[in-house]
Amino acid sequence: MKKALTATFLPSLLLAGCATETGNFPSLAPRAIEQRSDAEEPTAPITPTPADSTLKANLERLLQQAREGESAFSKILGTTERAVAAAKGAAPEAESWVAAQQQLSALDGARAPTAAALSELDSLYVSLADRATQDASIGGVEEAFVARGEVEALNDRQIARLTALQAALSNP
Repeated sequence: MKKALTATFLPSLLLAGCATETGNFPSLAPRAIEQRSDAEEPTAPITPTPADSTLKANLERLLQQAREGESAFSKILGTTERAVAAAKGAAPEAESWVAAQQQLSALDGARAPTAAALSELDSLYVSLADRATQDASIGGVEEAFVARGEVEALNDRQIARLTALQAALSNP
């Protein structure tokens, strides 16, 4: 019985001790440091500065150069496709195979203006973007990015077509 009485009243006594509010306990209210925000104030987005007339002219020149390379590539593409088709399965010493190789070389050469424009645009864009991180007044980064994207698309298409034609021709 003593054990039953102890088992019944002991938890009640322990809980009663926990419920007393005597003593000097710290408040659970937020402290001043917890109410402070270390978040940075949002800044207004930087509006890109447009390109100046010199940069616009340079970008247009490079775009024109790439488009001329695309035009030259397109003019030779049909002839090259026919030469590769005629040489399919031919031995490397066959005249048709040699003619197809020459056409592939000409096609690769025709894309040189596009590749050169892309290279120059890459350098220009990287330079502008780098300078713009130091000085927000540097203009033309967005225009250079757009021009570079257009020329890169032309270049990628040319490379893909040239690579497919080279793969179609048997190699020694």
